[in-house]
Amino acid sequence: MKVYFQIFHYGGFIWAVIALILLLNAWVSARKGNIVRHQLIMMILTLGGWIFILGYLVRYRFPEYIPNVPPEYIPWLAFHGSVGIVILIGATYLVWGRLTQSRTPNRQSHVNKYHQIYGRIFIALWGFTHLGGLVNFFLFSQP
Repeated sequence: MKVYFQIFHYGGFIWAVIALILLLNAWVSARKGNIVRHQLIMMILTLGGWIFILGYLVRYRFPEYIPNVPPEYIPWLAFHGSVGIVILIGATYLVWGRLTQSRTPNRQSHVNKYHQIYGRIFIALWGFTHLGGLVNFFLFSQP
């Protein structure tokens, strides 16, 4: 195994665990009405998600860092990655919407008006994505 693959492999595992903990904390903060804490955690999660994706894409710049993927894993990885990027783009949109929101209630954007509904959907899918990251760790840890 190449050094970058090992770093990314273990780093991805650590990120998945940290992100799951942060995601649950963000949910609890929102439920308790601690909006400032919720916003901060969601900004950290979203930024961390983009850093992870950037690190993932760097591997494809250097062919020697691309792991051999067994063909039977490809459907899972495609599904996991697709859900992950859709959720990350959606989370970025939600965070951006909150940061640029109008303070006038009757002038709220669509994303701010339905933030709670989107958040409930996103937490389930984002949790699935991070749990999938843990699955990926074990799939690619096999000799």
